[in-house]
Amino acid sequence: MAGEQTYANHRHRPIAWSLTWLVSVIVLVALAWNAYRAPSAEAIWLVVLALVVVTTLSLLRTFALTLQNRIIRLEMQVRLTRLGRERDIARLTMGQLIALRFASDAELPALIDRAITERLAPDQIKRAVTDWQGDFLRT
Repeated sequence: MAGEQTYANHRHRPIAWSLTWLVSVIVLVALAWNAYRAPSAEAIWLVVLALVVVTTLSLLRTFALTLQNRIIRLEMQVRLTRLGRERDIARLTMGQLIALRFASDAELPALIDRAITERLAPDQIKRAVTDWQGDFLRT
């Protein structure tokens, strides 16, 4: 990904996945409507198949995001250990850890302290980052 990443442009929206999911939902609705209007075993099985496709696509996205969150947690454990702040890992929520990954090592300790004492939400943490470290590998 070219360019600088900032708070304003950091959100990742996978267009191909979104379009695929949307088309599969539209197909599901169309097949369900067809099965309602002209019920048959074939029409019902097509609805079931379309439902399986939508469910599979949804689960694939959920599994990918869960795995990425686990990787981010591991990355943050390594960073915090390197900075001598490993004890803080248990005091931060997963959302806070994910938000803190955008902070540079220099500003990370102060942001951790603020996140814990002020119970900052992930969005508040990201807005507080001054030296933004982009994440160009999120899928």
